[in-house]
Formats: sequence, structure tokens, C-alpha cells
Amino acid sequence: MRCGTALVSCALCVASILGGAWMSRPTPVDYGPVLATASDMYAVTDAEGEPVRWYVVGKGGAGNGASADSGNSGSGTSKVSRIPASAATLPWIVSVTYSLDGPNVEANEVAGASGLIGVYIDIKPQTKEANRTIPVVTFTVPTQVADDVSADNSITVTMQGSNTVVAAAGKAATGLEFSCYMNAKDFSMSSVALAVLPSNSSSPAVGANPDAANAAAQPAADTDVAQLTASAATLIDALTDAGSGEQQQLIEQLQTLRDNERALNKSVVAERETAHKRTFEDYMAAYVGSYTTHLSGSIGTSTQLPALMGTAGELSGDTPLAQAVLDLANAVNNVSAAHQHAGAVDALDEVIRRIQQQGTTGLVDDLTAEASEEATRGSKQYADGQSQLSAAMIPYSMKYTDVYTANLSALTGGTSSGATAYESQAIAETNGSDELADAQSKVDAAMSTLATASEHTGKATALRQIVLRFSDQFEGVASSASGSDGDGSSGDVSSGPVTEAQALTSLVDSQSQSFYGKTRAAQAKRKADAARKQAKAAQQQQSQHSKASLVDDTMSMSAGDVMNYAGGLTSAIGGGDKSDSSKSAGSGTNDSAKSSDTGDSGNNLDTAPVLFGFGTGGTLLKHDMNALINETVKISDAGTLLAQAVAQLDSPNTQQKTAETRYLIVIPTV
Repeated sequence: MRCGTALVSCALCVASILGGAWMSRPTPVDYGPVLATASDMYAVTDAEGEPVRWYVVGKGGAGNGASADSGNSGSGTSKVSRIPASAATLPWIVSVTYSLDGPNVEANEVAGASGLIGVYIDIKPQTKEANRTIPVVTFTVPTQVADDVSADNSITVTMQGSNTVVAAAGKAATGLEFSCYMNAKDFSMSSVALAVLPSNSSSPAVGANPDAANAAAQPAADTDVAQLTASAATLIDALTDAGSGEQQQLIEQLQTLRDNERALNKSVVAERETAHKRTFEDYMAAYVGSYTTHLSGSIGTSTQLPALMGTAGELSGDTPLAQAVLDLANAVNNVSAAHQHAGAVDALDEVIRRIQQQGTTGLVDDLTAEASEEATRGSKQYADGQSQLSAAMIPYSMKYTDVYTANLSALTGGTSSGATAYESQAIAETNGSDELADAQSKVDAAMSTLATASEHTGKATALRQIVLRFSDQFEGVASSASGSDGDGSSGDVSSGPVTEAQALTSLVDSQSQSFYGKTRAAQAKRKADAARKQAKAAQQQQSQHSKASLVDDTMSMSAGDVMNYAGGLTSAIGGGDKSDSSKSAGSGTNDSAKSSDTGDSGNNLDTAPVLFGFGTGGTLLKHDMNALINETVKISDAGTLLAQAVAQLDSPNTQQKTAETRYLIVIPTV
């Protein structure tokens, strides 16, 4: 009996403890002190126009390089806090609606549309604070979309570079409503920036004469707008290491590489385009030269099929024509591969811009993912380009032969006797013929497709090389550059070899001792060690050859791959093996594209080893800064736009300095 009573007592005790834990709730956070000392408040709204979260800059924090961690934080006298959207209410609320050729439409219907576009802005008071503040709203429309934007008389419409800036300022306690129209093509516009500024009618400027004229005479740098935009520009610094100056050396190294890649792109492409043109003409000369030797009897004014059949037999084997095909294939490969330098320039431009905006925080994961996407895109597009070139070369060759035959017939009087003596002259006349323009345009289009594909491949290669060469300068590189899933289990490229204990991280004992666990851990360890060596080799190359190209502008393709367009001609006229041609069509690619496969096989260093993540390429839980970084970049851009807009507005409230709270809200549009 006593034993039963004891068991019941223990059960009640455990239930009480667990129940108390289950039913307990976190103590509500009091954001009152943060809001009471707020100097500037920022937010980006969702699709419904509601703020996603608030970024609050404390008094004295504007423009001082504020810093923040996952919650509230400060650095020196400056402070930036991130608080929930529900913690504060915006004094004014703004709605943006659209029309297309008359009727109102949803945003997704007007995006990219062409016609008479109407944009309607409606700003209404939402809290009592609207009685002490004024709304200022602005947005831009690219001039390439519409250069004839018109708006209500009270609205300011100005040109700023390649954009039309629309701006308006309301009055305290009074709503602001206006519309603007434009004849647009592929319509788009910037986000709408809504600034809420203290009104000098109820909040005299600190240390200044409350008279509007005197307030307007204050230096533009010492105003509410100036402070609001300055704080906006530093929000990104609160989340990342951007703006700290620590990345300047890295940026300069990347700029040096970019300038070198840009110079290589200009020189190598020009050189290889010249070589390709010459080789192309040599190929056509060899082609019709062979064709001429097979002509017999009266030539006529169009292609002689028996002679063409004889030429088709020389497209393979040890013949001058077969060699000319291979030479042309190599020239096609070389001129296409040269465009990888353009892709490298794009990659470097993007990385430099992102470092300037967000520092290196979370950059490795982004670049690694983007490199895989670019490599896949390049590989697919290159195969498409090969098929396109194969399809274009057949009609070009046939048309060329028709024109050549007619020119040769005119020179020889219509007979094949002694035709080889007129071969060069007939080729010269054919090369300049307008009759080839249409067929030539299809060949040029295929070459353009191959060039664009190589740009994607070059960008992928450059992004990977950037991660490898500068991995020791990227924040958080320990997990990503080593080829791990972001949980650090695969080791750090800057540290020693990965141990078995590190490779077995995240496994329970039964898994770690199983054959499967041992195999996967050994595979991860092998890949991580190889990635570490690769990164160190790349870093050493960068230190010794700071201007070494990020890409290998050569391609490796088999003769069967590159001769498919020549073999296609054989099939087109009834000779050769059609199956061989179809098998080889589009199969060639470059080494970089081949390495972009996303499968987890072998020792492919382009693929991160998966250690019990959520599927191939998945990750374990990790903190993602991308959403916050994207928001603060949008806010910074909106601050720049606001500064441009208020310079055109004739409002005393935009020229004052107060001690009141200021707001800047970004409303995403189309």
C-alpha cells in the first residue's frame, strides 16, 4: 500500500513539474523604453501593406555605424533594435493601386504590361501622431518604361538620371491622395518610400527659429530628412560587417581582378573572333574546294547533288576537309570560351557590390548556390547552342554551295572543265554575296547562344574561385567553403584536417557506429579535406599571382561532339549514319559545365557533402540573414530616393531638425 501511495505521489509530482513547464509562457517583452527613445524607425511592408518588423534607431544613433545582434544591441552611443511589427503602429497608412487602359487591376496584372498605366497613392491618418507629422511619399519610374509621366498639379515630377521621380508632401492630420499616368511599355516602378516627418507647426525645430522661412534656411545636412537617410544607410552595418572598412582590402583585390578580366574579355574575344572568321572562311573554302573536284559535265546554276555526295564522303577520315571541320570546331570552342571572361566580370561586379552593401556575412552560401545555378544554366544553354549551330550550318552550307555553283558556272561558261582554276575567284564572290545574309544570321544567332552560355559558365567558375581564393577573408567560411552543410561538420578550410569526431557530428551513437554512418562520415571527411587543400591552393595562387584569371578560357570537346553539324550535312543529303549525328548533337560541353552536376557522387568538390540534412543539398538548421539584409538594403535605397525627392519639394517641414521620431516605410510595388 505504501509502495502504491509513493508511486502515485511521484506521478503527481512529475505531472506538476511537467505541467508547470508546459503551461509557462515567456514574459512579454516591454518595447516601451525602445520606442520612447526612438530617433528613427524603419520597416518594409508585406503584400498587404503591413510592416514585417521594425528597425529602431535610438537617439544619437543616426549615422554612427550602429550595430545589432539577433535582438537588441548597441555599439557605443548608437543603438539599433529589431522589434516585432505589432510593437508599434505607423502614424500614416498608404495604399497603392493601379489601372490599365482605364479599369483598375491588380499589381500582378500591371507588371510588365504596356498601355496607359495609372498609379494611385492614398495616404490616410492612422494614429493621433498623424496630427503632429506630415507624410512625404516618392517613387520612380524608369525612363525606358515611360518618359511622359504626368501627375496632379500639387505633385512634383522631375528627371533624375535614367528615372522619373514622383514626389509629394502632405499636411499634418490631412490625408494625401494623388494619381499619375503614363503610356508605358513593359511597366515597372520602384518601391514606394513613405517618410513620416515631424511637423514644425507643432514641433519647433530644435535650436532653431520656428519660423518656416528660417527653418528652411538651415543647412540641408542638418535636417530630419538628412538624419533619417543617414540612419537608413547604416542599418545594413548593424547586421553585417559592411561599412566597417575591414573589407576595403578585399574589395580592392576584387577590383584588380575585375579590371584584368575586363581587359582579357576585350582582347581575347577580339582575337578569337578574328581567328574564327578566318577559320570559318577556310572551312568553307575547303568544303567547296572538295565539292569542285567532284563536279562533272555541265555545272548549272544550283548545287550538283552527285558532287555534294562526293564531298560528304570526305567529312570524316584523314582528309583536308575533315581537318578543316576540326579546325572550325576548335575555333568555335575558343571564341565561345573567351566569353567566360565577361561572365567573370559580372561575377566580380556582383560580389563587389554585395560586399559594399552587406559585407561578407552569409556571402559564401549565397555565392556557392548561385554558382551551381549559373553552371547548370550555362551547361543547358551550351547544349542548346550546339544543336542550334548544327541546325544552322546545314542550310548555310547548302545555300553557300548554291551561290558558289552559280558564280563558278558564270566564270567557266557552265562547264566543269578547268573549274578548279576559277575556285578562288568564285569563293571571293560568294563570301560577299547578299544571298547568304539570312542563312548567316542563323549561324550568328547560334554563336551568340554559345557565347551567352559561356558567360554563365564563366560566372559560375569565377564565383567558385572567389570563394576559394578569398575564403580566409569571408565571414562564416568555416562551414561553407569546406563543402559542409552549414553546421560545421565538415571542417574549416583554414584549419587542420577534419577529424573523425568532427565528421560524425550530429549522429547519435547507434548511427555513428553503423556501417552507413562510418561510410558517410568517411566520405564527408574525404571531401572536406580535399576542399581544404583546394582552397589553400587557390589562396596561394592568389597571393602569388594576384591578377591570375578566375576562368580557364579553353574547352575540351571530342571530335565526335564538335563535328555533328558537319555530319548532319551527310544525313541531310542521304549519306552517313544519322544515328551517330543525333547522338553527338548537343553532347559537347566545357569542363566547368560538366562539373556542375548536382549529384552527390565521387569526389566532386562542387557538391557539398550531405551529413544527415533534409535531402540532397539540404541543410540543418542555421541562421539565415538574407531576409534582414534584403530589407535593410531596400530601406537604404529608399533613403537615397527620399533625399533626392525632398530636394525638389517646397515644404518647410523637410528642412527642419527636431527631436521627434521619424519614420521611413518601404512599400514594395511591381
